[in-house]
Amino acid sequence: MTKEIKNNNLLSLKSKKSFKSLFDKGAFYKEKNIGFRYCKGNNVRFYVGYSVSKKQFSKAVDRNLIKRRLRSEVYKISRFFLNNCPPGIYLFYYLGKEIPLSVDLSINIKGVVKKFTQET
Repeated sequence: MTKEIKNNNLLSLKSKKSFKSLFDKGAFYKEKNIGFRYCKGNNVRFYVGYSVSKKQFSKAVDRNLIKRRLRSEVYKISRFFLNNCPPGIYLFYYLGKEIPLSVDLSINIKGVVKKFTQET
């Protein structure tokens, strides 16, 4: 049900049940155009998902581009992420209305993860 990403510790979030638990029980954090949800998992693995609104970006090409950029930026900070965040289910989603640059995503993702680590 899950597919491993390049790093053995980060697994893709795929199941409908996990997404539902994130929105029902999860905590929400926001940094400019990045939304972040976290729900404590019952094991020692990190499940990470990425989402972009179909309403904001009707073309799948644009949504996939943004998800690719989100994935690469999270992967770049994965060492910090794994060392400072508790295991669980995570969802990063883009809230903006224009296609972002990777630099902007990087700054916003780092900001939201730092905010999360300070509050937990």
